[in-house]
Amino acid sequence: MDIKSKYSSPLELKSIEIIECAFKKNSSDLKGIELGVKVARKINDLENNDYEILLDTIVSDESEKLFVKVRAKALFHTELDNRDMIEKNTIAIMFPYVRSYISIVTTQPGMPPIVLPAMNIIAMLDDQNERE
Repeated sequence: MDIKSKYSSPLELKSIEIIECAFKKNSSDLKGIELGVKVARKINDLENNDYEILLDTIVSDESEKLFVKVRAKALFHTELDNRDMIEKNTIAIMFPYVRSYISIVTTQPGMPPIVLPAMNIIAMLDDQNERE
């Protein structure tokens, strides 16, 4: 099936997959823990205006009573030559898939599932770029 729109993005998601996942629950008492989210990414330039994006997302508390790491890999294509747009938009496109996967993985007996809130990916990446 081919879907056409006059609002098509110049950035095409060709494929996405979860390639790694780690889940550790080191305590049966998770009440009151505060979870943080860390995101790291790597962009690999391929041939023919294709880009491979690796997105690592870690959700854990400081003492790692609960630890979840998900690595996603996506392949994008674009004719645009705008590295900033490629970096920010590819991560924003990938992140909902990762959020959903984390919710599914953490739907385990004895714990509430982790449902990550919507995040401002552009602000997060800008903060990370300033620190680097």
